[in-house]
Amino acid sequence: TSLMNARRVEVNGDVATTVPNVEAILQDFRIFGEGLLGGKTSKPKTHKTLVSGSRNMLTFLIVFFLLNLLMNAHCVLDITSRDRPNIVMIMSDAFDGRLTFQPGNKVVQLPYINYMRQLGSLFLNSYTNSPICCPSRAAMWSGQFVHLTQSWNNYKCLDPNATTWMEILGKSGYHSHSMGKQDYTSGHHSLSNRVEAWTRDVPFLLTQEGRPVTDLVGDASTKRVMVKDWNTTDAAVQWIQNTASSLTGPFALYLGLNLPHPYQTESLGPTAGGSTFRTSPYWLTKASSLTLHRFLFKVSYNQVSVPKWLRFEDMHPVDYYSTFTKNCSGPFTEEEIRRIRAFYYAMCAEADSMLGEVLGALRDGGLLNRTVIIFTSDHGDLAMEHRQFYKMSMFEGSSHVPLLMMGPGVKPGKEISVPVSLVDIYPTVLVHDHSAELRPSWIFSEYHGCNANASTYMLRIHEWKYITYADGMSVHPQLFNLSEDESELRNVASRFPEVCQELDKLLRSIVDYPSVSQNVQNYNKQQFLQWRRSLGDSYTHVIANLRWH
Repeated sequence: TSLMNARRVEVNGDVATTVPNVEAILQDFRIFGEGLLGGKTSKPKTHKTLVSGSRNMLTFLIVFFLLNLLMNAHCVLDITSRDRPNIVMIMSDAFDGRLTFQPGNKVVQLPYINYMRQLGSLFLNSYTNSPICCPSRAAMWSGQFVHLTQSWNNYKCLDPNATTWMEILGKSGYHSHSMGKQDYTSGHHSLSNRVEAWTRDVPFLLTQEGRPVTDLVGDASTKRVMVKDWNTTDAAVQWIQNTASSLTGPFALYLGLNLPHPYQTESLGPTAGGSTFRTSPYWLTKASSLTLHRFLFKVSYNQVSVPKWLRFEDMHPVDYYSTFTKNCSGPFTEEEIRRIRAFYYAMCAEADSMLGEVLGALRDGGLLNRTVIIFTSDHGDLAMEHRQFYKMSMFEGSSHVPLLMMGPGVKPGKEISVPVSLVDIYPTVLVHDHSAELRPSWIFSEYHGCNANASTYMLRIHEWKYITYADGMSVHPQLFNLSEDESELRNVASRFPEVCQELDKLLRSIVDYPSVSQNVQNYNKQQFLQWRRSLGDSYTHVIANLRWH
């Protein structure tokens, strides 16, 4: 977003890219205004066109190199100053950001998130830049939109040698350490996931995910359900106690969690996705203690809503495709839906408890007041809203992520309504400017992976959420007024064509999305053909045994 104010140039006659305006970049880095750091605010700027060309990645790499030079030259604002704060980031997976504020946090008790709300600042409108694990994290780590790094799906993301803000901190004198789920480089995730992304626009339907189910394990004393995350959290606590507390300079710690992402459904075999919502009675019990380390949690079952669903014939065609491929087109009882949602909230409570362990370690080590702490997620989970679970959608449950910050210079008890997204973390961490200005009044997200049969683009500005697809013509758009329709059940695109036109114009000033969609389609075809040729005579057997139903 910080490259928006730019001069357009042509490269080899291809689609125009941009050359950055130095002053504009430094101005746009002063984001998260509205009083987060107690600075002045200004009216949102109108940004000029940024158009990306598929064959101009060299130009973008040059721009990115210049950007890093600018950051290192301008880092007197924060990361090279004598009083540099420590930085700790906890990134969960599939955490619905609406649970961090009213009325969402009435459903489940999240004491450590509430602790951060009281001592820090909460962003009420924070979004992923792509509602799926790897591309979202690629955007967060690189500070660039998905189409700029061509992070198309869970298999195609950043190159292993891509520069991240953590690496820049390390070069600026921070002792940096990352642990847990990172998931932002290419070459990972299952073969099924890759092939499904490559074949997402075939003209027929196959379910790809397991039907969402619940799994109650253990008893009222079983706290550690997601053992892998607890082991990683224990390691982070030990690192804070044994290493961070003895450092003479500042440190930056990243902790990546898997929760509350659904567990793999093991009964469906090794290629199965995550469709099991698992928790224990411990996370469904009543709160009893009020010390920082000894909260118990309760899901308010009577407040767990059963979301309203549109009829199949009223669904947008891309949403219907997602419902079918996610194995949610069959019948569900109200009790089944409520149980799935309650278990998901309990999984969020378990993730919140891990956040509490990190906060406790920082407090016990005398580091809490010298550390900027960030809690967020790569995306949310629909948890049976819109007759879907999982992510891969621009609906709020999938695209709205938590974002809380506390620490030196961050105003306590502040709720910030300006829309932000994960790419904004990059310049915020590197340029912790106390003369913060208001960032653009819109956020942008895009999706190119499996379980959606068209590239999807979302623009959120003021009360409007505009969603368009593919080339902008072959699939009709959606428009929601979130101030009047929080559940996103009334597509008003046909009622407000002038709003759609204006928002589409703004969107095209950010990205040439028809060209991006074509680039993704070309990539998918190339990768699928390459994979098919590599299999030879075994192709039929291999593809038949992927997770199709």
